[in-house]
Amino acid sequence: MSTRPRSTRPSVGITEVARHAGVSPGTVSNVLNRPERVAEATRARVEAAIAELDYVRNSSGSSLRSGRSGSVGLLVLDVTNPFFTEVARGVEDEAAGAGLAVVLLNSAEAQDRQRRNVRLLAEQRAAGAVVMPVDDDLSDLLWLSHQGTSWVALDRGDVAEGVGCSVSVDNHAGGLAAGRHLIGLGHERVTFLTGPFAIEQVRRRHQGLLDAFTESGMDPGAHVRVVEQPLLNPQQGERAVDAVLAGGPRQRPQAVFCANDQLALGLMKGLGRRGLRVPDDISVVGYDNVDLADLVHPGLTTVAQPKYDLGRAAMRLLRSELDDPGHRHERVLFTPELVVRGSTAAYRS
Repeated sequence: MSTRPRSTRPSVGITEVARHAGVSPGTVSNVLNRPERVAEATRARVEAAIAELDYVRNSSGSSLRSGRSGSVGLLVLDVTNPFFTEVARGVEDEAAGAGLAVVLLNSAEAQDRQRRNVRLLAEQRAAGAVVMPVDDDLSDLLWLSHQGTSWVALDRGDVAEGVGCSVSVDNHAGGLAAGRHLIGLGHERVTFLTGPFAIEQVRRRHQGLLDAFTESGMDPGAHVRVVEQPLLNPQQGERAVDAVLAGGPRQRPQAVFCANDQLALGLMKGLGRRGLRVPDDISVVGYDNVDLADLVHPGLTTVAQPKYDLGRAAMRLLRSELDDPGHRHERVLFTPELVVRGSTAAYRS
């Protein structure tokens, strides 16, 4: 899928701010670095010009003459999640071929941290950015475009369509595969353990699960329950045990599909502490196929994403946008794969 290139404007410099405010570039520099040396009225006029022009100071002394540095940003949701380690390796390997350094930034699944990091990239005159947005709000990425900074949305294909390049995995297909697997094992009471539904991947994995029940002739509303946690990490998976088991043995789910492996691994730990066995008492499915999924016992059944390829493809698109004047936006979509291990088994009544 292609669209017309996104329009950007060159970054505003001190000269433009000075002209707009009717002062010298040196005065603008003093306002930025030594404001106490500038008369209050003059300082106010310069600050108004900075706001009106949306000027971002160039704090990188090593910026190229073009105003672009030799680095790109990689902004991820959770730097502690091993999923992003492989993604980062793919980004870095592709960036190295262009002589670009990769700066890793963490939004911690928080909008305010994402906004601060995006502005930091603009201030450092990063050549571009690969970003996994925390939600459907693209205002931070559109602001980057306004600053003349190219970007690629990672694992958020739908929200970026029409405004920028994106690389993602078919999350609906992944949820559908997990659901079909559990239904095929005879599980009819399934809990979807997830992070915030503001995250597109979460919603699509959930919808895939629901559609698996629908195609099997079962009402998903009667067979699928949702437990939503504030974050997608192992601690939240372990803390969710009470909510997952709510209602007692008769209402206990036969299986739990987790929105990522981090939640699944935490849940398995919590279930074990309650004396419940996986998969004898409850089957568990994760999502991502991080390395640890194959090292725990029992091994975690999960939906594998091509993590390294995701990162490499995203950086390849960013390089194209940086280097090719005729670049057109693309959407790259990968297909996930179910990996069956020991954490799922046929339901025994």
